[in-house]
Amino acid sequence: MKHRFVNFVIVIFAVILFNTPHALALGKLPEPNDQPRHETAVTLSQAGQEYYVGNNSYKELTKLSGAADISDSYQAMQNNPLFSQLHSLMADTHLHYTTYSGYASNSLAYFWNRTDTVSGGDSYVMFYSDVLGNANGATLNREHVWPKSRASFQTKNGGSDLHHLRPALSTVNSAKSDHTFGVIGGVYTSGYKEVDVGGEVCYRVHTADDLFECKDDVKGDVARILLYVYCRWEQPNLYSNVAADLLPAQEKDSTDNGKKVIESLDTLLSWCASDPVDTWEMRRNDLTEEVQGNRNVFIDYPELAWRLFDRKAPADMPTPSSGSRARFLGDADTDGEVTALDVTAIQRQMVDMTVSSYDARLSDVDGNGETEIIDATYIARFLAETEIPYPVGEPLRTE
Repeated sequence: MKHRFVNFVIVIFAVILFNTPHALALGKLPEPNDQPRHETAVTLSQAGQEYYVGNNSYKELTKLSGAADISDSYQAMQNNPLFSQLHSLMADTHLHYTTYSGYASNSLAYFWNRTDTVSGGDSYVMFYSDVLGNANGATLNREHVWPKSRASFQTKNGGSDLHHLRPALSTVNSAKSDHTFGVIGGVYTSGYKEVDVGGEVCYRVHTADDLFECKDDVKGDVARILLYVYCRWEQPNLYSNVAADLLPAQEKDSTDNGKKVIESLDTLLSWCASDPVDTWEMRRNDLTEEVQGNRNVFIDYPELAWRLFDRKAPADMPTPSSGSRARFLGDADTDGEVTALDVTAIQRQMVDMTVSSYDARLSDVDGNGETEIIDATYIARFLAETEIPYPVGEPLRTE
């Protein structure tokens, strides 16, 4: 009887193991990142498409509401259905944990040799500067993009998360220190230091005002990493100072100060939009998933950052889903939902012909080649029979 029980337990364990997503691939050394930097990604990878299923499908995620109160980043976490769902998704699928120090198997640097290479090269690229790790004088630091002095983690958990930790030049990392990310160029006329690397501005730092500004084509990477840490590791001081005791106790110690990591929500979203996801970032997301099991959802669907804070994403922002996600007739203001606002948008479009504000193709619901009152009527009738707002994923009529 004892042997039968043991065998039964082994069988059950095997069934669970082989039916756990990514179970056999976790922690393995992936292929080198074969993508170049700074080429905009307009399609979601196959791995990304397979990650979002069931209640975590894009259709279901976009049904969830965001923050009711964005007055500060701690309040924005509270009673936020989308935040809760994204946290659960990224936490529940995070099944393998990397180690912080050294270069041996399972260390951050061990995996960086694959996740952070460029165009399949033999050296990883340094964050902030785009300098290769084998360049002359390139000295490695393990960079907490979210400073560990402002977090509940040190060098474990969020402090050794491959999505978060990046290789960086020691000189740049030293200058960045634990300063708040923010805009310096064009705001200040003096009092800051500007440093070039490779013939272009790499960073600006204003020590007196506790600000660090990275170069423009890294700002989106920074924003999406901070959003990931905010949701995955539930760090409340994203764009607001909070009391240190609000930080969840993971590796909490006396260095936690609760200071915000970016100067404002507007800056965060502006950086996310101005520097779109590139193909390298998408590929790195795939490779990190092979190691850890989870993905950074804000790389796959950056538009969810706006929904998280109950804001409207820029209609013209290129995203990895924009090349493959269907567009839906009736969504005249292109905010991702068919609502009563679209009726108003069509009416205004007919009165003052501000077609630049709306998408004329999406406004032409009946497909007769004109935007007219009947299109607004169709939407109004449709909404009367349907739950409002009407989420992307269930089209009124596809193009």
